[in-house]
Amino acid sequence: MKIIRAIDAIVDRLLLLGLTLVFLVGLYCLCDTVYVFRHAAAVRGEKAAASGRSYTEDYVARIRIDGTKIDYPVMQGEDNREYLNTDPYGSYSLSGSIFLDSRNSADFSDSYCLLYGHHMDAELMFGALDRFYDRRYFDEHRGGTLRAGEKLFRLESFAVLQIDAAADGIFEPQESETVIRLARERASIFTEPDNTHILALSTCADGEGSARTVVLLSMTEEGTEG
Repeated sequence: MKIIRAIDAIVDRLLLLGLTLVFLVGLYCLCDTVYVFRHAAAVRGEKAAASGRSYTEDYVARIRIDGTKIDYPVMQGEDNREYLNTDPYGSYSLSGSIFLDSRNSADFSDSYCLLYGHHMDAELMFGALDRFYDRRYFDEHRGGTLRAGEKLFRLESFAVLQIDAAADGIFEPQESETVIRLARERASIFTEPDNTHILALSTCADGEGSARTVVLLSMTEEGTEG
């Protein structure tokens, strides 16, 4: 009987230890998730821009999409990995930054420019892009602005599509007419753009998979900011 009681005590302790470890792991994951979301929220909006903290020298623009939480600085690294897990201040962050394709001109003078951002819950970063598949949401959130140095661009979305990251025609700077032609064929929603100066917003569509949600917008330069 003493042996059985001793075994029972050991089993109870092991179970308690296991439950404690599960609780601690869950608590860590929760804290980590909260930290990531707070970090992503902390860099958006004019309040963050006026916080006194300086962005790195890789800051090239600021993008806003009307009626959404997309209101972020845009960075551009030496390659397209640099700002995947680096915030606009140069610190490590799982939420990363919104960033311009490293092959694009930093002044957005290319006819086709590519922006990337993580797909996060609560519509942070580019987490709202999949909502553009809903026609009503698309129609109500078409406008936006992008400021790049002294340039001010008015944005208007004209297409949303899902496409594999390895597919030709979207994920490389090129002539915008090719992108528009592909969008006519593949987009879930498509309207003819106002002009052929095009900006793409891209984010993951299915977690760890290679599908991407892409929202295409026309860019109309409205002059310099005063």
